[in-house]
This record gives sequence, structure tokens and C-alpha cells, in this order.
Amino acid sequence: MSPRTAAEFAVLERRLGTDLALDFAGTSGWWEDADLVPAREPGRVAVPVDLAVTSGVPSAVQFLVDRLKTQQGELGALGHPEYGSRHHELIGEPNIDRTRNLIKVYVLEALRHEPRIEKILSAKVYATSTPPRDTVQIDLTVLLIGKDNPLNFVVPFSLQVGG
Repeated sequence: MSPRTAAEFAVLERRLGTDLALDFAGTSGWWEDADLVPAREPGRVAVPVDLAVTSGVPSAVQFLVDRLKTQQGELGALGHPEYGSRHHELIGEPNIDRTRNLIKVYVLEALRHEPRIEKILSAKVYATSTPPRDTVQIDLTVLLIGKDNPLNFVVPFSLQVGG
């Protein structure tokens, strides 16, 4: 494949979109407790002047995690009833193969609605400990539209009620 021109790259970046940048305060990879990132004026580190934005691949991780962390129907009142995933319906279920397989089905269903994904290359849902406890890992590899390299990310999910 030949290298992309600057114009082709600019079109691709617009297709992936721009969003407000989020800072996830939890432990690395937990994708919890997000807060908006302030943009700072160059040379004035202590003074936020606006909200920061993100685009390209960093934006992609954020929009994919947001889609999976949102319960389907949660944004229905805002006109987006299909946005999100149904795997949250499985909270309280035992961490067994059947539950993990349903999580995978629901996650794949949610990602199928994401127009910026060209192809889902792999999706694995597995217990994080033996014997299985309440947490599973959702390990995903996707190919974003117009990108040559796959994007890998992991989203943990707790089956614990109230967890």
C-alpha cells in the first residue's frame, strides 16, 4: 500500500471525528470516572482556557469505550435508543462460559452500530482469575475505517451487583 498524502490523511481524520477529551481517573484500563480535560494556553500551565479535544486513534479508543460503557437505551431520551451495549443486563449472573458468551454477543452487537469501525478482527471475553470471580476482560481488536493498523484495547467488566 502506498503512503497516504496529507490530503487523504486529513479526510481520514475527519471521518474518525473529534470529541471532547476525557481523562479516566481510575486505574489504567478501567475506563471509569471520566472527567473533561481542560485545554491550557501555551506558556500558562495553571490557567485552563477551554475544554481539550481529541481526534484520530485516541478519539477512537474513547468513542469505543464510551459505547461499551453505556447501557443500551440509556441515551434514548436524547434520541439515541440503540446506542450502547446490552451486556450490562448480565450483572448478577455467574461468571461461566454461557455468561461470557452472551457478553461477547452483546458487545459485538453494540460495535456493529459503530460506523467508524471497518471490521472487528477479534473479540474475546474471559475470566480474569481461576476460579472465576466477578470480573471479566473484554479484549477487542478492530480495524478503524481507513486505518492500516488494528486497534487493540481491553475493557474490564464486573458482573458483581453494585460493582
